[in-house]
Amino acid sequence: KGLILATGTTHRKLGIDGEEELYGRGVSYCATCDGYLYKDKKIFVVGGGNTALTDALYLHNLGAQVSIIHRRDEFRAEKHLQDSVKNEGIEIFWNTEVKKINGKKRVENIVLKNKNNDESKKITVDAVFISIGETPRNQLATQLGLNLDKSGYIKVDRYGRTNIPRLYAAGDITGGVR
Repeated sequence: KGLILATGTTHRKLGIDGEEELYGRGVSYCATCDGYLYKDKKIFVVGGGNTALTDALYLHNLGAQVSIIHRRDEFRAEKHLQDSVKNEGIEIFWNTEVKKINGKKRVENIVLKNKNNDESKKITVDAVFISIGETPRNQLATQLGLNLDKSGYIKVDRYGRTNIPRLYAAGDITGGVR
C-alpha cells in the first residue's frame, strides 16, 4: 500500500494587466496546444530559455510572424536553438519587458518597455505566448515534510520513492523531463 503524489506544475506568469483577462483569447502558455490557431498571424513569444526558443521556432514553422521578447541581452537557451532562431531571421527584442496586454475580446496589442532607455511602445499583435518557466505545485509536499530540491521539486529516487516510506511522487512535480 502506498500513495502517489502527482501535483504537477503551473506556468509562471508575468503578473501584468491583461494576462489573466485575455488568457485563452490570445494569451497562451502552450505553443503546441494553441499555435495552429495563429497561422499567418503576428505573435510574440516571451522568454529566453529552451522552451521559449523552441516555441518561437515551432510557431514560425506554422507560418506565423514571430518575434521574441527577452528581458536580458542574451539567451539562456542551448546554442543550437539560438543558432536556429538566428538562421530563421526571427526578430528579437532584447532588454525588453511586456508591461501590459491590451484587448477587449481578444489580444489587440501589447506595451513593451526597453530596459536600457526606458522607452515604451505599443505594438499591434494577435497573440502572446508566455514561456518563462514553471513553478512546482509543492504546497502539499511541503506540508508533508518531503525533501525538495533547490527549485522546489520533490526529490525522488529512480523508483519514485520520497523520503517518507510508501509515499511516491511522479510526473512534473519531480522536476524530470516534462
